[in-house]
Amino acid sequence: MRLPNFLVIGAAKAGTTTVYQYLKQHPQIYMSPRKEPHFFSKNGTKDYPIPTLEDYQALFQGASDEIAIGEASTSYLTHPQAAERIQYHIPNAKLIAILRDPANRMYSLYIMLLMLGVRKLSSYTHQEIIDDFHDIVKKRSGLIIGGFYYSHLQRYYSLFSAKQIKLGLFQNLKDNPDGLMEDLFNFLGIDSSFKINKSFGSANKGGIPRNKEIDSFIKKIKPIYHTLSPIISQRWSNKIYKTYVDLRNQNLEQPPKLPHEIRQQLIEVYREDILKLQDLLQRDLSIWLQ
Repeated sequence: MRLPNFLVIGAAKAGTTTVYQYLKQHPQIYMSPRKEPHFFSKNGTKDYPIPTLEDYQALFQGASDEIAIGEASTSYLTHPQAAERIQYHIPNAKLIAILRDPANRMYSLYIMLLMLGVRKLSSYTHQEIIDDFHDIVKKRSGLIIGGFYYSHLQRYYSLFSAKQIKLGLFQNLKDNPDGLMEDLFNFLGIDSSFKINKSFGSANKGGIPRNKEIDSFIKKIKPIYHTLSPIISQRWSNKIYKTYVDLRNQNLEQPPKLPHEIRQQLIEVYREDILKLQDLLQRDLSIWLQ
């Protein structure tokens, strides 16, 4: 039995599902057929039934001669014990984090909770959505926590060498996915000339379902994909997943834009953390402060 040698640790709603799908395509990579096993953060808890190390190792039993073996669980970035648990079990693991403008990330996460039915409203009008999100911001909801990237990353930099950590930006994934994936392939020590297939589009697009009945039907496809993915070819696995993504995206309508005044309130919450992250990355993140 084996353990992964790399992990995508987050951030939630920063393109990690798309990165997971791109990584799966590479012939030198084996990704856990179950995206987000959350073993190092939520193991044994409700809805994440991977209670033992043996159960976790079983996720990678299909690997053969792949160089890079990994999984992607966005909870690892924010969970206070995840970094320590990862370091204990796989101290030489390479770690990847994709980071997104924290204000936009939080709003995108909120829209996803609406889409999944976790957060419920009476009418789902644009005004009701904006008012509800503004109320969450004013109350400093737990949704805010995920955007303090610098604070969360300090746990990893205190336990792992900086050479083991690779940080990418969501905007680069959108603007130049080939370039970002080439960078990640180099980091993982595999053939960086491999060209990804981008035909399935956004793998975790946010939006408001137009038709609830159709949305309920589409959601039934995803468990079929997770069940069949470990036992069918990569080609057919990709086809099933693309069907699911296409149908779901066709039934989504654009949510209202995040109002400037609410964005400014969030920027002030995140400002200090963004400036520290900017120094850490040695990259200009001023656009996150606009």
